[in-house]
This record gives sequence, structure tokens and C-alpha cells, in this order.
Amino acid sequence: MIQNERDYQEIDLSVESENAAARRIEDAGGKIIAPPFDIQIGRAVVVEDPWGNRMVLLDSSKGHLVTDADGIVTGVE
Repeated sequence: MIQNERDYQEIDLSVESENAAARRIEDAGGKIIAPPFDIQIGRAVVVEDPWGNRMVLLDSSKGHLVTDADGIVTGVE
């Protein structure tokens, strides 16, 4: 998913476990910017790779967002 309403692009990556994925980023020299937190579809964590690229790691263990034909979020599936 790409967020283009801000002055910067947000990269969201789907992962099986936000904690495990964040540890791998840290092990590779990156860092956690925002610790794991609950979201509507599961859990997320904001990380930065060793080159300064920020990413949101998404664990969608509670489902997926459902959108209508216009791309508007209508619920969780």
C-alpha cells in the first residue's frame, strides 16, 4: 500500500510476525522507530533500515481491510 497524501512515501510490508521482522531489521543494522502497536487488522511496528528508509511492518493476523469500488475502507474481513 502506498500513502501519497503526505510529503513522503510510506512503505507498508505485510509480515507474519511484526516482532520477528523488526528483530531481523535490527540484526541487519536497522532500528525500531515506533515499537509494536495494535491496529484494526493486527499489529504494526515502524522500522528504519541501515540506509534510513522507513517502513511499516504489518501483521494482519486479525483480517484484512475491505474497500469499495472507490478504494474507501468499508470494514475488516
